[in-house]
Amino acid sequence: MTDDRTHSCVCGKMRWRIAQKAHGTHLVCYCEDCQTAARFLKHQITRLDSDGGTEIFQTLPAHFEFLEGRDHLAVLRLGPKGLLRWHAGCCGTPIANTLPTPTLPFVGAILPPGVDGYGPIKALVNTVGKANHIKETGVLAAHLSIMGRILRARLPGGNRTSPFFDKKGTPIIAPRVLSSYERNAARPD
Repeated sequence: MTDDRTHSCVCGKMRWRIAQKAHGTHLVCYCEDCQTAARFLKHQITRLDSDGGTEIFQTLPAHFEFLEGRDHLAVLRLGPKGLLRWHAGCCGTPIANTLPTPTLPFVGAILPPGVDGYGPIKALVNTVGKANHIKETGVLAAHLSIMGRILRARLPGGNRTSPFFDKKGTPIIAPRVLSSYERNAARPD
């Protein structure tokens, strides 16, 4: 079987893989923050579908591995609070979202629209704005699925390793926090 869960940034300087064995939830998020991040990184064409949705595979960070170019890794936050949005510093390709600390082990791997290898889309979430004609579906099941994985990882013997945080729980790169001007300029119309 080929590894169809290996990805690279647009310029090819970074490569990463999500383990074939990784259980997760394949969903599409239509929130303004995901759209703003993609627009700020100038990847609305490569990472947003025609309705502004971001395909995400929610899994555990222990299933995420950098293969090449980790020295190009960068991270931003849309404001002083919220998700860490990891991307390729070389070309801006969105890679993944994590919580600000590894206390709850979670990664939302950002996928190109229509990618294969992650099973069917199980949930459509945050359907507001441009995608108001799309109805949310599968939200409760998606939340329960990721919470179950997080709780199992937090049990004794669970795998809480993360390529995004050091052993002290600090992000391996200090996040860049967008100014309100930068954030507003990238917001969807």
